[in-house]
Amino acid sequence: MSTPPVIGPDTVLARSDEVLEADIDNEKVMMSVERGEYYGLDAIGSEIWALFEKPRSVAEVCAEMGSRYDVSADVCERDVVAFVGDLVADGTLRLVDPQK
Repeated sequence: MSTPPVIGPDTVLARSDEVLEADIDNEKVMMSVERGEYYGLDAIGSEIWALFEKPRSVAEVCAEMGSRYDVSADVCERDVVAFVGDLVADGTLRLVDPQK
């Protein structure tokens, strides 16, 4: 079993190419074609998902979410790291080499 990647502020992520998505009643519904699994995101999860349309660092996403919501930088980073860590673990988001 492989060790999950460590996600931090400098980690650059992007959406997986194999995920299909649709908006239904203010929620994002996604399907992993490769795994045949469905996922649902609430409004804030959907906003974070939208920010990863193009490769971005976790810090960039945290800065954007911090400008939208009254949340401390520490809490925002902790919550975003936990959320995107789950999406990386299930293959919905992928790590991007920032050097490329």
